[in-house]
Amino acid sequence: MAPHGKEFSEVVKKIILALHKDGLGYKKIAKTLKLSCSTVAKTIQRFNRTGSTQNRPRHGRPKKLSACAQRHIQRLSLGNRRMSAASIAAEVEGVGGQPVSAQTIRRTLHQIGLHGCCPRRKPLLKMMHKKARKQFAEDKQTKDMDYWNDVMWSDETKINLFGADGVKRVWRQPGEEYKDKCVLPTVKHGGGSVMVWGCMSAAGTGELQFIEGTMNANMYCDILKQSMIPSLRRLGRTAVFQHDNDPKHTSKTTTALLKKLRVKVMDWPSMYPDLNPIEHLWGILKRKVEECKVSNIHQLCDVVMEEWKRTPVATCEALVNSMPKRVKAVLENDGGHTKY
Repeated sequence: MAPHGKEFSEVVKKIILALHKDGLGYKKIAKTLKLSCSTVAKTIQRFNRTGSTQNRPRHGRPKKLSACAQRHIQRLSLGNRRMSAASIAAEVEGVGGQPVSAQTIRRTLHQIGLHGCCPRRKPLLKMMHKKARKQFAEDKQTKDMDYWNDVMWSDETKINLFGADGVKRVWRQPGEEYKDKCVLPTVKHGGGSVMVWGCMSAAGTGELQFIEGTMNANMYCDILKQSMIPSLRRLGRTAVFQHDNDPKHTSKTTTALLKKLRVKVMDWPSMYPDLNPIEHLWGILKRKVEECKVSNIHQLCDVVMEEWKRTPVATCEALVNSMPKRVKAVLENDGGHTKY
């Protein structure tokens, strides 16, 4: 339903009828009273039809917030995306003096297309990071799939015994908050987890190695010699190794080893997890492991290794095939965050 226009007083309506009775047309009346022709016509037609100038009763309660107040709410929410509905309500009441509920604020925001959502978790990007990301994307935007297919991607991750650390939701009815199927079990000290190092390429998954204790540069070099080199050699002589800028990855010990082994290493900017396809492979692996319902660390290790080896080559190939799109997304966002 279209919003109602401004209502005129009964005095103005009677003047319109009097002028019309004197023989003036719609245009002359509108020009004399500085009104639109449609307003004059509707007033006269309503009187001829009903014998009265009174408007019909309006349906429903009028809006509590004026158009000006709604724009103020929009400015507040867009200016501070983390501002709660209750805080906006207090701000609006402080400015206009009109009490308004948080639910009214939510409805108003919904009407203009703003909805409360869980924010995506992304690394903090400073201007230097954005410039480096954009420069990397510009350098790689002309690379074809032959280049990306020769890259061996690597990373470390933690896999929890009792599921991922992310937000979870359940479907439940009122009163079911404490049913076993509707609660998320927790264990003291987290229940345990394992750290793993792995690598992948378009040809499939490479070696996976469990990490015991805190990994330093010497331990990382052992992993490179035992697990990375065999996986890299299977890709051929044109293979390129990728790892991020973790201190143990860029240490003198690691750099010297890679140079000694004549490994081609891809230059990689800081804060670039969204361009590494293995990050998505970790997510797939963790969901598969969580479905297995393991109960101890030994079972967890067995399931992780089994699911890693069962990863289809097509999955790895599809992730690597997305590299041109990932590079394009970084350029489109001027080095900022992407959906990946």
